[in-house]
Parts: sequence; C-alpha cells; structure tokens
Amino acid sequence: MKERYFWVAIGLISISWIVNALYAYSKQLKEPIFLDHYIEAVIGHHSDVTFYYLANKNDQSYINYIVLGDIEGLPQQAFIYPDAGPHKVDTFRHQELRSLTVELRQLNDSDEDRSFNEMQVFYSDGKASTVSIGEVIIRPSGSIESDNPIPLTLSSGGGSNDGKSSHTFWATEPLSIQKISIPFRNALGDELHLSITGNHNQKDKTLDGIELPIHLDEGENVAVAMQLDQTAASMPSSFLIYLSGTTAAGEPFTSHGGYNWQHPYLTQTDVNRIIEEKTRRDSGE
Repeated sequence: MKERYFWVAIGLISISWIVNALYAYSKQLKEPIFLDHYIEAVIGHHSDVTFYYLANKNDQSYINYIVLGDIEGLPQQAFIYPDAGPHKVDTFRHQELRSLTVELRQLNDSDEDRSFNEMQVFYSDGKASTVSIGEVIIRPSGSIESDNPIPLTLSSGGGSNDGKSSHTFWATEPLSIQKISIPFRNALGDELHLSITGNHNQKDKTLDGIELPIHLDEGENVAVAMQLDQTAASMPSSFLIYLSGTTAAGEPFTSHGGYNWQHPYLTQTDVNRIIEEKTRRDSGE
C-alpha cells in the first residue's frame, strides 16, 4: 500500500513539473518586443538614442545594429566592448527589460524630417526582425537652430528622475504666445500635463486645456512645467515643446524647451499588457 502511495506521489510531482514547464514555455517570446518610444532626434546634434525592449531571460543574443530607413544605428558599447552581451535594466517573471543606446548615422544626405514607426533589428545570432517602436522623428542637422535672436529666450531648464521637466522663458520685447505644441500630440496629447507660472498661472492642464494667447511684456518671464501621466511611464519619451507666436511688431517666432523621460518604469502588469498589445498588433488582430 505504501509503495502505491509512493508512485502516486511521484506521478503527481511529474505531472506538476510538466504543467509548470509547459506554462513557462508558453510565456516565452518568439522574438524581443520593443516598447513604444516617442523620440525626436536631430542628426549630428546629440544623436544618441536609447531603445528599450523585452527579451526572454535565457536569450543571450545582443543587437549588432539597427536600421531606420536610410539611417543606421550602431550600439555605443560596441566601440568599447565588441563582445558585450545585452544590457539588463530590470528583471521580471519570464523576461528582462534591456536597453540599447545607438549613435545614429545618416547613410545619404537629406534635409527633410522623417518619421518611423518600425525599425529593422539585426542580432548577434544572425537573426533579424522588423519591430514596432512607437514613433521616432529624425530631423536634419541644423533644423532646430537659428542664427537670428529669438524674442522669447530660454533662460533656464532641467528635469528630474520622476519625469518632471521645467523651463523658464524670458521675453526680450512685448509678445504673445499663441501656440504650444509637441510633435507627438496624437499619442501623448492627453498624457502630457503642463503647468504655467508667471503672470499667467495655469495648473495641471493638457495641451488642449491651455488658455491662449499668453501676453508678455518686455522683461516678463513664463515657466512651463511638464510631466507625463503614470499611464505613459512605460513609454520612453524625448522631444521638444514648441512655443510660437508673434511680437508686438508682428514678427513671428518659435522658441522651444525639451522633455526627456528615458527611464521607463514597468511592473509585471505593464509587461503582461505590453506583450499582449504588441503580439496582438503584430498578428493583425
């Protein structure tokens, strides 16, 4: 009788092990999944971009290079550590969050803005795939620079580890700010909250909620603070916010500050959601 119980126990343990192994296998990714990024970059102007992706824990392959249309990205660490493995940022139940910082190089001359929702990824094990990445806008060198004085001058700016960014602008002559915009309005317009302080206090507004125009006299300043919602914390974002308008003399101007959230915070729930959304999107469902 005892021997019978012994073999029953062994059988149950074996079944449990098989079920657990099948469950773990079912949670393995067929290929790495990249997070949605919303990044604005300028070729030749700090053109290093960091991408984040989920990969199986046992996947030891690393990325050799990426391609965005006619733009190539080479991993920075490859110049120092040519045999370096993947860079782990965080660990979850079945996957790791990894990062890849590349230096963008344009393969031919272009003076146009380009927008990409996918990129080609080439791995160390010889595999390659086309992955969805959210949206990355590449601007030509010199596109955000101006030789002419801007009447709305950026006097200070900075960010913090909790995703907040703040910039102060100084008016060198009377002017009106008539438009505040970001390049990813459709994706992030409801997620980005702004607070404006100075002579025109407005707190915790979306882009559509900002009351415009904002009039400034010579010597007055306005501070613009920005932060993405917690729901957007899983989306690495780096872009400019543009303040446009006209001076009292009727001359148009555009000034800008930057927003940079390059440290995605993920929970296991976020990982599960991202995998489900991405696999469903790629399958065309």
